[in-house]
Formats: sequence, structure tokens, C-alpha cells
Amino acid sequence: MLSDAQAALVEQMAASVGGHVFARELLSDGVAEGVARCDYAGNRCQARVDWINPIADRGIVDLKTADEIDSFELSMRAFGYLHPVAFYRALVAAVSCHVLPVHIIAVEKRELRRCRETGDWFTRYESLRLVERL
Repeated sequence: MLSDAQAALVEQMAASVGGHVFARELLSDGVAEGVARCDYAGNRCQARVDWINPIADRGIVDLKTADEIDSFELSMRAFGYLHPVAFYRALVAAVSCHVLPVHIIAVEKRELRRCRETGDWFTRYESLRLVERL
């Protein structure tokens, strides 16, 4: 069960994602919590993907929260965020015979407090950020 403060934070994060043009497009169509099951590399595997969008160039969407969005790429390396999405991509490709693009939507938790206090919800990241091989 969520506390009132936690519920408010979740609602604000949802509003933040819904207010971002690219995030909104990525989540405009598709399946939440899609499951892919198959034999992969000699093992029976399963993945629960945050979002799978069937529209071309959208594909797999993974949602992450971050304390600080400015250093999110460093967090991706430190916490190994690309490993699970690579696994999701491989399983979805094995099941569907289509290699899908992967997008990660990062939502900053700390800045939300400031945004709630000031009412200013700018993102500073209105464009996509491309992450090459890490």
C-alpha cells in the first residue's frame, strides 16, 4: 500500500511522462507489462517488458526513475540498465522474429519535489537523448 506522499509522487511522475512529447508518443499504443517466453541460449526464459509499442521505430519501452536526470547515462552504466533491455530485446525478437528498437524513459524523482513546490514542470530534455554503446 502506498502512503499519500508516495501516491502523489507516482501521480506527478505519470504527469511528467505524459507531458513529454516523445514519451507520450512511445506510450500512445501498445501493451503494458508484456510477457515474452521462449527457449533462448539453451534455457527456458521469460521477460516482463514495461511496454511494447507495435508502431514502427517505437518498440520496447523501459521506464526508469532516477535521482538526477543529468547523470542518467552514468547511472545506466553503474546499474547495468542496458543488460535487461538487451535481454528483453533478444527474447521479443526470438518470439516475434522482429528486432525492435529500445527506448528508456527516465523520470527524475528529486526534481519532482522542486517542480511540485514551484509549479514549474519544464524538463530541459525535450528532445531524445541517444545512448550509444556503453
